[in-house]
Amino acid sequence: MPDDFAASFRKTYRGTLIAAGGFTRETAEEALQAGDLDLIAFGRPFIANPDLVERMQQGRPIAVPDRTTFYGTSGARGYTDYPTWSEESAAMKSEPEA
Repeated sequence: MPDDFAASFRKTYRGTLIAAGGFTRETAEEALQAGDLDLIAFGRPFIANPDLVERMQQGRPIAVPDRTTFYGTSGARGYTDYPTWSEESAAMKSEPEA
């Protein structure tokens, strides 16, 4: 989608505009603040971040999903086993130093 698509489309369409794909917290916020879009959807980031909203609200790092586990190629692995930030932090604290 061209960078100016949402802004151009908004000029003629006044209904609710929802977009997804490739947004970061910052780019989503920019599009919402500019009024180009009404809602932003996050798909893959939700897979790897069961606490995505909290991570974004608190400026925490966003985990990257493992694409090799998509579409059932690895059973439940990659869909249900990503840790929340608090679980990830606790695991890092309990790891012995090298």
